[in-house]
Amino acid sequence: MKKRKYAVIVNPVAGWGKTMRLLPELREITETTGHRFDYYYTERMLHAAQIADRIHREYDAVVAFGGDGTANEVMNGLAGTATPFGIIPEGSGNDFARSIHVPKMLKKAVKILTDYHFRLMDVGTIEDRIFINGVGIGFDGLVNYRRKNTGIFRGSAAYLYAIFSSLKLWKAIPANVEIDGRKISDDPIYLVAIGNGWSVGGGLKLTPDAEIDDGAFNICHIRDLPIWKILLNFGKLKNGRISRVREVSMKLGRQILISSDQALPIHFDGEVFDPGAREVRISIVPQSAYVIGNWPA
Repeated sequence: MKKRKYAVIVNPVAGWGKTMRLLPELREITETTGHRFDYYYTERMLHAAQIADRIHREYDAVVAFGGDGTANEVMNGLAGTATPFGIIPEGSGNDFARSIHVPKMLKKAVKILTDYHFRLMDVGTIEDRIFINGVGIGFDGLVNYRRKNTGIFRGSAAYLYAIFSSLKLWKAIPANVEIDGRKISDDPIYLVAIGNGWSVGGGLKLTPDAEIDDGAFNICHIRDLPIWKILLNFGKLKNGRISRVREVSMKLGRQILISSDQALPIHFDGEVFDPGAREVRISIVPQSAYVIGNWPA
């Protein structure tokens, strides 16, 4: 067996500090693998990207130990290199980990890393930042903002609380939506979800057919619809049948431009984008990063 070197970048505050509480257990597990695991700790925003960029040439893989935000930062330091990215999920949503079939169980996540099966994936750009899982605009952006600012619930419960508490606050806004240079709509939008991966909000399926290596985004465009219809069809977000709702349309695209006269609530990989933005450009960069996952046979 070839002995590999893994760099694990730890976000100490991910999962409300759970990463640090689990770190002794993770160390015990990795010490039994026969491989070398070195640990690095983030101290500020974007530090994970800086660490990954500085050290990746020394390792066979660079691993994010945290949630979607940590994964995003690590990939911002790795994309375009030959060093594979891995993840040990321990955040609130863990949506990217779901998209590459990595469970929130330390032993299984480490086993996937040491099996070392990787493939090329697409990444997205939102202005000058990289994202790996998805972008949400409108209601989805507001939900993410409220989820990050609630101290009441954690994990998936925080997403559900944010969703239902946002229903009475959000109203669809007029916006121009263009996909690959073609105008799709200037009707009021409730939300636009741009998926590289299929999971959002802790396992909800706004873009259930999205794949991280197919060279295109899956785009869920929801026009204005009443609250009662959202509640009636909420189960379709769990089972991936949201496209059956009349106000929902699904499209594929590589470049998206959305603009409005009003500020657009936007998130990317669960991180808050410029809260005053009235225009945003999103593009896909196909086959631009290596990722270790639990790929189906």
